[in-house]
Order: sequence, then structure tokens, then C-alpha cells
Amino acid sequence: MNLSESDPGLSEAFKQAMRRVASTVNVISICVDGQPMGITATAVSVVSMDPPSLLVCVNQAASVHPKIENVLHFNVNVLHRDQADVATIFADRKLEAQRFVRGWDNDCVRPPRLRNAQASILCRRIDHHRFGTHSIFIGVVEEVVSRPEVDPLIYLNGRFGACGD
Repeated sequence: MNLSESDPGLSEAFKQAMRRVASTVNVISICVDGQPMGITATAVSVVSMDPPSLLVCVNQAASVHPKIENVLHFNVNVLHRDQADVATIFADRKLEAQRFVRGWDNDCVRPPRLRNAQASILCRRIDHHRFGTHSIFIGVVEEVVSRPEVDPLIYLNGRFGACGD
């Protein structure tokens, strides 16, 4: 099968399988020409512990996608269980004006950092690869700020929740 073709039945079965995989909810933030930008993402993963590095997957149809391709740094803001509203604001283009209004350190010298995030991980983008509908961005970790308690916001079966739910 050619990679550009997909079996609709297989695609639907895969979507249903992925609804059964719990993922942490993150906001990927960048700054371009003095303008903060961000997107909600669940496709974030460790690449390596040495050097510390992450990958994030972003849909090529996302408005922020072409900007991430050209920035030096991005920030992965891992959301705390009480930040579902932040995830919603960054997932809905109609709520774009509400992004970065409160709770962010945002000088646009670095990508914005959500102050009360579960963790904020500043990465230097070193590579990216296009595959299917998404791009995989790889970043080497340069700074980490973590909240003391561990209680991340998760996404499972189309809903936000927490590990204890």
C-alpha cells in the first residue's frame, strides 16, 4: 500500500484504539516576531535521556505549524489537572484572543511559559520530519521548571481527566 493511501476502516479502527491510550495534555508555545503562539498537543514523547530531548507531533493543517518549522526554541507546557480550560483555549482557534492573557511568563525573548504548569520544558529545536498529516519536531532540553506535586491533566476517550479519576 502506498503511504498516501489509507484504508478508511483501518483509520477508524486506529482512531478508536488511540482513544484508549491516556496521554498528558500539553501546550506547545513559541514566539515569532514578538507574537506568542501555541497549540494544545497530546503527541509528546521523550526521545532520549542523554541528551535530554523530546519530540512533539503537530498537524500540518494547524495554523502554528509553519511557524514551528522555523523557530529556534519551543516550550512544552505540561498541564496540571486544574488547567483543562487552558487546553480548551489553545485547541479552539475561535478562542485565540484569550491565549496568553493570564498566567504566562511571556517576554518573547523565549517561548511563553505557563507559570503554574505541571512542568515547562524549554527545547531547542534541532530537527523535524514530515510524515502523513503531521510533522515530528525534535528538541534538546535546555531548561525545566516543575510544579512540586505530580497531578497532570490527561486526555482519554475524548475527555479530560486526571490520574486519580
